[in-house]
Amino acid sequence: MPPPLFTHLNGDIPILRHEHVAILYRGQGEAFRHARFLAEGLERGEICVYLAPHAYQTEMLELLRPSCDAGAGSSDGPRRLRAQEGPRDFATLRELCQKAFVDAETMGAPAVRWLEEGIWPEPAGFPMPDFFEFHALLNFQVKHYPSVALCQYDLDRFDARHLFQAIAVHRHLIVEGTLVRDNPFYIPAEKFIPLSAQDRERDLMQLFRDVGFDMGKLLASLAGYGRLRSGTGTP
Repeated sequence: MPPPLFTHLNGDIPILRHEHVAILYRGQGEAFRHARFLAEGLERGEICVYLAPHAYQTEMLELLRPSCDAGAGSSDGPRRLRAQEGPRDFATLRELCQKAFVDAETMGAPAVRWLEEGIWPEPAGFPMPDFFEFHALLNFQVKHYPSVALCQYDLDRFDARHLFQAIAVHRHLIVEGTLVRDNPFYIPAEKFIPLSAQDRERDLMQLFRDVGFDMGKLLASLAGYGRLRSGTGTP
């Protein structure tokens, strides 16, 4: 039996409980397309984490203000939204994540929602190998409590050298507005984490070689795969 439905993104993309999803998009305006994901969580009394550069936080918090105001009467309402820039080291990031889940259980929050803007590591000086290792581990974390993690990557701003690794550590994707459940390029954490940075690069480069080193072709293929799996594409 699949996990129960958690929410519909934008009213039409079904996201199941315990899913960790990479959203690939273009243009900073699209970064706030899923503000409703957090707003809905706040309205339901859930723990909501937003990890993004400061400029993104300012705009997101403005969009979330009505939902924050609606929960202002609750004594723990302000603690349910955790909007912050990324830390500088792996241990602090793991602690931040684990605290959200521990606090959810302690506070009796019905779920945890995680929304992350994938460009935060560069301004924070966070090492990219650690960033991808964290996301490999996040696949385990979301299984421990009713939760969903959405990780957004702006194709115009996220370094193309790292994009394939971002794809590889997320079991589910949204590409060109299409849900790709069970990403064919996903590498399970138990395989990804033991590899050295060099071995990860080598294995991912082989996969990229298989699509002719053409990122546009890769993304189109993934979107087509998602449509076929959902029954909305044509063979």
